Amino acid sequence: METSKTTPFIKILPNIISSIRIIGALMLPFLIWESWEKEITLPFIDKTFSNVPIVWIIAYLILLSTDKLDGTIARKLKVESDLGAGLDTIGDALTLVMGATLCFVYFVRENLETWQFWVYVGIMITCVVCKLFAFILALIYHGKGNMIHTNYHKAFAIGAYIAIFFWAFLRTIPAWSIYSLLFIILYAAVDESIYCIRTAEYNVNFKGHGFETYKVRQKSKNG
Repeated sequence: METSKTTPFIKILPNIISSIRIIGALMLPFLIWESWEKEITLPFIDKTFSNVPIVWIIAYLILLSTDKLDGTIARKLKVESDLGAGLDTIGDALTLVMGATLCFVYFVRENLETWQFWVYVGIMITCVVCKLFAFILALIYHGKGNMIHTNYHKAFAIGAYIAIFFWAFLRTIPAWSIYSLLFIILYAAVDESIYCIRTAEYNVNFKGHGFETYKVRQKSKNG
């Protein structure tokens, strides 16, 4: 008979990884040094990019590599928990917010017009507010403030992760990239809000309308 060999350390390993991502995201501002910026020439397009924050980018990519690692380990070892889900959400949000903030205030600031800077900052704030709104709806209607992991939300996260990498590398923000992210997060927020309001059985792993059906809440006779 196969016995469980899950040690106390293994049980908290996913939480440790999530905590490392949180700490690493908070450390990103301290990895911005001009002496660590390099000039890089990409041979396949024969183009040179100046002032590439290579150390910051490497650290950022390492943090991204832990995004799926903690959840995958937790599911494989069957040690999922509300604490782990919370740490994972905080780590993801903090990495995105910190990465985008540093891009705006340092990496691309000199290459943006003043109006562009404030419009883009407003768009990123809108993205955060959209997720917060869905969080509040889940808390109101289901007593659970978890953020839903719909495919639309995942598409935004992946898009934002990739965009931040290129923003830092190119030291500029193409307009299409920021507006694309705004469209995705607005759509995701509407989709998640409708789900929170209508569903009778809340599932944080709901994939989104068009991907998964769910049981609709019955209207009360007096309501």
